[in-house]
Amino acid sequence: MSNYLESAIVRLAVMLCAFLPVLADTEFRVSRMTRDDVPLGKGQCDIRLRIDNEAEVSVRGDRVGIRTISGREGRDAGSECNEPLPAGDIEGFNFEVRDGRGEIVLLSEPSRRNGFHAIVRIRDKDGGEGRYHFRLSWRMNGGGRRSGSRPGDDRGDRRGGGSSDLSSAIEACRGSVSERISAQYGYDDVDIRNARADNGPGRNDSIVGEAAAIGPRGRAIAAFTFVCRVDFSSGRVRTVDVRRR
Repeated sequence: MSNYLESAIVRLAVMLCAFLPVLADTEFRVSRMTRDDVPLGKGQCDIRLRIDNEAEVSVRGDRVGIRTISGREGRDAGSECNEPLPAGDIEGFNFEVRDGRGEIVLLSEPSRRNGFHAIVRIRDKDGGEGRYHFRLSWRMNGGGRRSGSRPGDDRGDRRGGGSSDLSSAIEACRGSVSERISAQYGYDDVDIRNARADNGPGRNDSIVGEAAAIGPRGRAIAAFTFVCRVDFSSGRVRTVDVRRR
């Protein structure tokens, strides 16, 4: 094999490795943010960790994986998200270092090429565990909501002139979508994201949004989009259309 070909293979392997999700030694689900200081329309995850020496951290949805490169295994130190990191194209993504005595570097932004993982490397050269905090934020389509609130908590949007408001319609849609994904695709752990009224022309009876579903042991992850046609006067879901991305 020529030196040129060997060099090309090595470069290709390095490039591929850069986009592979981190194989985690430690994995946990991020807690739901309860404070309400995040602006409307903004998604935010504050990842707080204890790291000894060096680790790579992968964030996807509301799950964090830590691959320990050297030192003791990293651990959660109070991470929280107001919304899971989207399993799709992300608008206005931003990475911000908030605290840490060592080096925190974003290796890869979420993208289709890496399965929508945000991958971060942390190097702690001092002895013992160091406290590290980085923030991921993004713009939420559809305006979003304040952290700690429930979908559709703004009760000024009443449709159909009946007693059932937007909140009831969204909750009914969320339940129908979860049931459909479970029955049709076999996923029991379903996370409904950004459910909202479709304000497009002629679509004033529709709820749209995205969903992520996780299979056994967190290994099989799938992303979906959905549309519910809802009777706003009764809160009844007429039809639900779920499509896997």
